[in-house]
Amino acid sequence: MNPRLVLISAAAAMVAAPTLAAGTAVGTVSIDRKTDRVDIEVAYPRTGNRAIDRVVGNWAEQMVAEFEASAERDYADWVRENGEPPPWGSYSLSLNFNVPRNDAEMLVLDFDESIFTGGAHPNHDITTYNFMMPDGWQVFLPEIFNGRPALDKISALAIADLERQWDAAGDMMSDSDWLQSGAGPSWSNFQDFLLLPDKLVIRFPPYQVAAYAAGAQEVEIPLRLLAGLMRENWRTPVASFDCAKAGSKTEKAICSDIALARLDRALSDAYSQALSWASDDAEKTKIRDAQRAWIGERDACGGDAACLAAAYKARLEALQPG
Repeated sequence: MNPRLVLISAAAAMVAAPTLAAGTAVGTVSIDRKTDRVDIEVAYPRTGNRAIDRVVGNWAEQMVAEFEASAERDYADWVRENGEPPPWGSYSLSLNFNVPRNDAEMLVLDFDESIFTGGAHPNHDITTYNFMMPDGWQVFLPEIFNGRPALDKISALAIADLERQWDAAGDMMSDSDWLQSGAGPSWSNFQDFLLLPDKLVIRFPPYQVAAYAAGAQEVEIPLRLLAGLMRENWRTPVASFDCAKAGSKTEKAICSDIALARLDRALSDAYSQALSWASDDAEKTKIRDAQRAWIGERDACGGDAACLAAAYKARLEALQPG
């Protein structure tokens, strides 16, 4: 067991939180650590549902462990290079949450994260979780809504709502290219969503669709505008390609395994992002060539799920920036 995680777990304390009517009892795990190098104030929920607590707890504790290790390393590097502590003092991590929905059908969690490691301002991010109840099955937007027609509709409605908000405020702090990049028809643009009983809320962290000074952005799409676009079964696999056209053993294996299908979507997003970040045509060609070579390696797995999972995870790691 990782000793750092043992330390974090030992420092965590359960704090009572209100139970919402007809929903799940939600408590709060707090991780508070303050030294001359790090300042950590993290809160995440505990529900007693093993599936939910495993997903959320592992994510939050890994975030703390990785931040702490990085902050300790960066602090030491600064002191070694400059002969004194950094002028901003300690590195800080803050994580808090709220529960926008808690009923017999869904538990929805909404997290705001802030990290300061020097510079002009902290970095802010958003993470959301949507769990089907009572078993705590985590569901993602491409598994709820039906393919390209739904994606195009969600994108168009989100862009229209953002433009309407900015027109009313008189200052959009963005431009059309920025908006299309951050809210265009790509499922990865809408990963921070909250499925409420009557509407779909999509949150955008700073920089995704507008300048940092504009802060996080949010749109609300009434579910009546998405009528007929929901999938019947949210627990069936959705790959990045049309599973109705799956022909090879590999494609059929991906389309019959929820974990493989999610890895396939994650890789598709990572590949598209790597191409968009490429500095020139030569780099794009290099990325495409590597992807074609990898597809051959993946397909050599045939229908072996363990082999496919390992191949996807290796390629995802290779596509990570830096």
